[in-house]
Amino acid sequence: MAFKKKRKKIALGVATTMLVIMILTIIASAVLSKLGFQAEKTVLTNGSLMVSFTSIKNFLSVDGIKYLFSNVVLNFRMLEPLALVIISIISFGILETSGLLQICFSPLKKLSNKTLTMLVLLISFIATLFGEYSFAILLPFVGALYNSIGKNAALGVVTAFLGITLGYGSGLIFNYDQVLLGGLTQVAATMNVDKNYVFNNFSTSIIMTASLLIFVPIISLLIENYVSPYFGKNSNISNEKNVSKKGLFYSCLIFVVLLLFSVYMIVPGFPGSGLLLDMEQETYFEQLFSANSPFREGICLIILILLTIPSYIYGKISKNLETSTGVSDSLSIGLNDCGFLLMITFLGSIMISVFEWTGIGDFLVCKVVEILSQFQLSGILLIIIFFLLMVIVTIFVPSTLTKWSLISPVIVPLFMRANMTPDFTQFIFQVSDGIGKSISVFFPYFLIMIGLMQKYNYDDTKISIGGTLKRILPVVLITMAFWLLFIIIWYLAGFPVGISEYTTL
Repeated sequence: MAFKKKRKKIALGVATTMLVIMILTIIASAVLSKLGFQAEKTVLTNGSLMVSFTSIKNFLSVDGIKYLFSNVVLNFRMLEPLALVIISIISFGILETSGLLQICFSPLKKLSNKTLTMLVLLISFIATLFGEYSFAILLPFVGALYNSIGKNAALGVVTAFLGITLGYGSGLIFNYDQVLLGGLTQVAATMNVDKNYVFNNFSTSIIMTASLLIFVPIISLLIENYVSPYFGKNSNISNEKNVSKKGLFYSCLIFVVLLLFSVYMIVPGFPGSGLLLDMEQETYFEQLFSANSPFREGICLIILILLTIPSYIYGKISKNLETSTGVSDSLSIGLNDCGFLLMITFLGSIMISVFEWTGIGDFLVCKVVEILSQFQLSGILLIIIFFLLMVIVTIFVPSTLTKWSLISPVIVPLFMRANMTPDFTQFIFQVSDGIGKSISVFFPYFLIMIGLMQKYNYDDTKISIGGTLKRILPVVLITMAFWLLFIIIWYLAGFPVGISEYTTL
């Protein structure tokens, strides 16, 4: 009688997985560098196209070793996403500890899981207005929210993450990344094809709104079928908080006052108003979200102030914060069980910096552009190949602006010569960029998502990069197929992508 031996599945831990990725990156850089791999790099410099070559650097060189040891602390210190998420965790931690979060969102307990998932996805799509700041705000918030209403918080974090990434090209209004991309798109379009082209921030408003209405229910159904079964009920037994109508009244009153004051600081034209705007910019949206805007840089601090003071007032009145040190305890309690998050972001900062230093990412982007420019593609075939290649490239190079600065000088004219508008081209890029980020281990917020999943891992389930990818990959792939089908149908039907803007010239 023959017995079949069961193969034991080896699940690599998070730290081991990142170490393996780093080792493979270093080996690849050494091999590709020795083989002399290089690609043409086309960039816009002083109003003209400059063609140069980008090559891969060997990390096993003297310079590579020096870089590794000289920048370990610096790269971790400069990891902005982690700092933003920590501020958000503190903010929502005191909101949850004071009991204010529980009483404000207690009606959500009555919602079915499907309805709650759809609601979170809708908010995630709309929150893309804040660009990548939406990850720093929503992931900790949805985790705390799910935890307070007795739902599986880890599932909430994954749902919010998928909503933002898979809906990054959608939403009700453009974000600042789209404005920056539009500037590059305009330069690329006017360089060799249409000198009169002007990018309009609302040029894709119709297709964005339509895709939001279509994809929120689709992704919700996919999450319920492919992701939710992996997560059980919330096994964390949290203490019921005291309820105080008086505390709720005064905390809401203070919140409204603080909110109005915050709004006053971003509205120009009044005495002392507009202090949080970058007045060197021309449009209001750019004043609000430019790189030097105090509002954009301090949005997480604003949220911290808006939540901490009302939460403290409610906590003291309701006696959920009993002692004089209650506020300091509640500020720090959100950071409990965040050791895994700090570990994964520290190792992640090293892994990402090593990959970026080698130049493998830039080589891949430039090589893709080089290949696309050599083939005479047009119509649906061009859309499909460009879309799929951008998803693959984004897995290795998640930076939106880095990719578009290398791609737009060639791709925008290529699509225009194929009779497709720059606006439609940029929309395709943004959608594929978001999809690629959802499964990229080089995307900091992907690692942060895993760290937050561990924070709410009350069942001691093994959290790994491979396991997480296995759970979300069906949702990502099916959504990608629907996105591609949606874009092709929109192109063939000739629907407007925005006001007076179409898919074709």
